[in-house]
Amino acid sequence: MYGLKISENSIVPENEEVSSAMFISGSVDSSEHGFFWKSLIVDAKLSENMIVRVSAYSSDTTIVLTENSPIELDSYLQSNTDPEEKRRTLEPLFKPIFSGRTEGSVAMRGRYIWIKIEFIMLDKRAFRLNKIKLLLQSESMIDHLPEIYRTADGENGFLTRYLSIFDSIFFELDDRIGTLGDDFDYRTAEGEMLRYLAEWINIDDAAYLTDEELRRKIRGAAMERGFIGTKNGLVQWIESEYGIKPNIIEYSSVSKMVREGSDRDVYLKLFGDDPHRFFVLMPENVFSSTHEANVFMTRLKKRIPASSDVEIVTLHKSVVLGGHTYLGVNSMLGGYSEAKADLSGKLSYNLILGGPINE
Repeated sequence: MYGLKISENSIVPENEEVSSAMFISGSVDSSEHGFFWKSLIVDAKLSENMIVRVSAYSSDTTIVLTENSPIELDSYLQSNTDPEEKRRTLEPLFKPIFSGRTEGSVAMRGRYIWIKIEFIMLDKRAFRLNKIKLLLQSESMIDHLPEIYRTADGENGFLTRYLSIFDSIFFELDDRIGTLGDDFDYRTAEGEMLRYLAEWINIDDAAYLTDEELRRKIRGAAMERGFIGTKNGLVQWIESEYGIKPNIIEYSSVSKMVREGSDRDVYLKLFGDDPHRFFVLMPENVFSSTHEANVFMTRLKKRIPASSDVEIVTLHKSVVLGGHTYLGVNSMLGGYSEAKADLSGKLSYNLILGGPINE
């Protein structure tokens, strides 16, 4: 490969700066001398501004003669020789068979065949080479009939041409059935198909994610489902979605303080006495709007046990007696802060206006 690399089940450009690339396959062995290679199909996802050139070399032996000396072609392809030198050495061997399309006739004879595919990119859009399929001469319905029909009709006879209609239908349908599983592989699926697969596992924000983000989310879905409804699972989900690590307070963690603590009245006011209710404590500016907060609450409720209830508490930087705050963690004492009025013209409750000059 020249300018290419392997990514999962496909071959892709080595980087975004690649403007030309080349792939040469190892030998495909038919195990029959003088074998006739009929045609070839390149399964690839290409951009519109891309030129594809396909060449092939066929022989009954893997030994080839070059300008310098005989070489074993497969070993030479796998050697550490400079790729540019390999390209120059092997250039005379390969015969162009088609360009500007992804399928065409090969019409070569030999036990072994090597395929060379060149990609010329006129833009920087990524492409993907998935599969190369060689069609054999025997892939025709007439070859399954008794010898008398094949001999009498000939290569261009009526029966051969008539059955070729069904060849194109049957073999294409057979290929689609054989590769149907590939369409349901999230690693190679793209666009609408990938989002369709995401619906199967109830990923609710698939429409807003890129293909790579969605693949990463599908990949971790099984692990996420294993922790769904648990405290650790909610913390991981919120951290991955919003980039902040929340503090989740369950009734079990404060129940003793509610019953026996010296500040039980405060704890009772803050967290209540419902064992099925828990609190998600988050920074005050994590949501940019009420709508965003409502969307978060809707998504959060889908991830908690049906018998439980949740309340979101936004923690303020200032100290509010009897309210939710954590001194030294998200609080500050003293100092001046900029005062802003909201759309309704009201000032925040925790602002102090005026006071002594040294306050």
